[in-house]
Amino acid sequence: MTDGSATVGAALRAGYSDLAASVTACWVALLASVVLTIAAAATLPPALGLPILVVATVVAQGALFRRAFGRASGLKGLRWGQDEWRLLGAHAMVLGLFLLIGSILLVVIGAVALGVARVSEPNLDVGSADAWRHALATAGPAGLVAGLVPLASLAVLIWLSLRLSFTAPATVAQSGVRVLSAFPLTKGHVVTLLAAGVVLAAPVVLARAALSLTAGDGVVPRAVAAALAYLYLAPAWAGALAHIYRQSAAAQDA
Repeated sequence: MTDGSATVGAALRAGYSDLAASVTACWVALLASVVLTIAAAATLPPALGLPILVVATVVAQGALFRRAFGRASGLKGLRWGQDEWRLLGAHAMVLGLFLLIGSILLVVIGAVALGVARVSEPNLDVGSADAWRHALATAGPAGLVAGLVPLASLAVLIWLSLRLSFTAPATVAQSGVRVLSAFPLTKGHVVTLLAAGVVLAAPVVLARAALSLTAGDGVVPRAVAAALAYLYLAPAWAGALAHIYRQSAAAQDA
């Protein structure tokens, strides 16, 4: 077994071994996050639903990381204190950063697609979807490049999300908003974080896909998905993150 696989295994063990205890200690906060998520998805438009989803995430993360770092828990994890305000600020900064970088990537994707389409069809009607499809389909190897740019952009966003994944644990552990200052702590851990995240999230993704195929996209599938996200994935991922964060912080201080 390589060092990388051993680190992934240790992260997964940390996430799974403390899962039941985390849920028991924080079940009120986690259930509150489930209710907020269901309400946001079922009754609110996206413009209002996103802030509620952020609050639900903050409530769960506050409870889980306070427990992980030995802080006051509140009512079975449920409270809104300084840690939650800091996490809310951190999430706002992360969302702003993703909005900025996502906008830049969209401009790049559009520019590449337009350039390739113009080479293929100099008189391209940019307002016609059929014209775009025909131009890109007949662009030859350049069309492949145009198709790869969105995939590369998605890879950049995934990499960035992994590099910023210590934002929540660092914000709680250090009692201050930590976004870019937590960025160096994930150096050398991206593969570990990605592998652990994929393994932990796989049951939720598979269950959601199965429910979508059998029960559609109604309230019940959304409720089950929210319950799995906050009663399984959130505490397991928090345990894995806290484990890797401690190792990285200790190595940096050494």
